[in-house]
Amino acid sequence: MQEDSSEEFTWRAHPARERLPIAIAALMLVLAISIAIFISVDSYWWAGLSFLVLLVALNRFFFPSNFHINSQGITARYLLKTQKLAWKEIRRFILDSHGGYLSTRAIPSRLDPYRGMHILFGPHREAVVKQIRARLAQGEAAWEQ
Repeated sequence: MQEDSSEEFTWRAHPARERLPIAIAALMLVLAISIAIFISVDSYWWAGLSFLVLLVALNRFFFPSNFHINSQGITARYLLKTQKLAWKEIRRFILDSHGGYLSTRAIPSRLDPYRGMHILFGPHREAVVKQIRARLAQGEAAWEQ
């Protein structure tokens, strides 16, 4: 992670590594579901497919996510996709227990999950919040806690 307040800022979050007991429990649950499917249909193929589908569905927890901030905006790279938001698009910054949500809407809406970006802070919460607030202070965005 880069910690200075220069033009670019990068960090990585890996929830499974950061919360190992929860990761073990989640992996055991995924495995138990796959075993139950194997017992139900007596097929290694379906059991393996179910294990893979559940792991992919939970990819943001089990696999690392990389984030990059620059003067244009923020980029999130996950296992299966890359998402970008320009600072001029962001209207709200909402903090939660493990990350934050950058919304393109000024007021809360049911469309929020489709119109913004949830970012994970990992162990770098203070540095990331400081970087984002500094960038948003120049625009019209508001932040909530």
